Amino acid sequence: MLTDNEIAIIKASTPALAEYGEQITGRFYQILLAKNPELKNIFNMTNQQSGNQKHALAMAVYAFSKYVDNLSVILGDVERIAQKHASLGIKAEHYPLVGSALLEAIEEVLNPGEEVIAAWASGYGVLANVFIEREKALYKENADKKGGWSGTRDFIIVKMQQETPLITSFYLQPSDQGPIAEYMAGQYISIHLHPQGQDYQQIRQYSLSGAFDEKGYRISVKKELNAQGEGLVSNYLHSQFKVGDIVKVTPPCGEFVLQQTDNPAVLISGGVGITPMQAMLETLTKQTNPREVHFIHGAQDRQHHAFKNELDVLVEQQKVNAHCFYQQADLTAQGEHHGLIDLQKIHSLLPSGAEYYICGPLIMMKAVYQQLKDLKISDDKIHYEVFGPNKSLV
Repeated sequence: MLTDNEIAIIKASTPALAEYGEQITGRFYQILLAKNPELKNIFNMTNQQSGNQKHALAMAVYAFSKYVDNLSVILGDVERIAQKHASLGIKAEHYPLVGSALLEAIEEVLNPGEEVIAAWASGYGVLANVFIEREKALYKENADKKGGWSGTRDFIIVKMQQETPLITSFYLQPSDQGPIAEYMAGQYISIHLHPQGQDYQQIRQYSLSGAFDEKGYRISVKKELNAQGEGLVSNYLHSQFKVGDIVKVTPPCGEFVLQQTDNPAVLISGGVGITPMQAMLETLTKQTNPREVHFIHGAQDRQHHAFKNELDVLVEQQKVNAHCFYQQADLTAQGEHHGLIDLQKIHSLLPSGAEYYICGPLIMMKAVYQQLKDLKISDDKIHYEVFGPNKSLV
């Protein structure tokens, strides 16, 4: 437990963290990885180069300082991060290394004095213990469940199916032919690879893109390469892997899942953000007493709309109401709209009391979130997943 004085000191740091947070976290990663280069096998170095990781960490440190006297406010963020850590294989012994580098970075950038550093050391110890205990529980849950395991497990690629010009589905089954762990729609697995020419292992998380069927897992990966170097692993999967090859997989993790409720569900996705939504859609439509489901997707055109044929079948079976927004298309089918996702065009068709789920490019998600707020949808009805380092839609 922190003393009142320690809490006061940490809260007083909030303005400085708002101004210098990214400078601190940028220096933190430099110190951490220089002293512990083996951690490059865990950290996504592309996110380091793009600056996404230091921004996400700066926001997390800022939130801790702001709510250190009421940590319940950030429990959702703690759970999200703990799930990602469990998927990456973060261990208790990593936390002292992180704490030492963080304190050194704070001292170097702010030079706040011994009392402030001591308070932050105590604060970090409290937060680290929260993560260590939660991640310990997650590791045990994943290992103890039927078909579960700890660490990585070898899976064979038994099928590859092109969904769009850029997205390919990989069907994975365990090489030991044993049972696999059940997952909740919306969760993800981590793929551990060591691409040729790279000095370190690369770990990437991919949403499971279908309902659980006990036979194996499906991930659907977009081949993407941009100026920031993102797409290293996705390109490697597309170009170097074939049916029969083996990948190392961690157990399913993630807190972006369907709420346990009978409320209608509105699934909103853009581009490859469709992957967790497809798992949710398949899960919802297979339930004995399915609830009302609306599926809203934005894509460049029909050709770039993954799982379009499956959606058409569900629409024909009257299991889902579909609303597709295409930037480039001749609109001929019912439920198709031109342009970006615009909820105003269809808001009269959306059910009251629904739970809304969003996944896609960050700019699309922020736009949709604002549209939902304009429609007076409360935050407790809005659930979302941001690919990559955690970012807020607010």
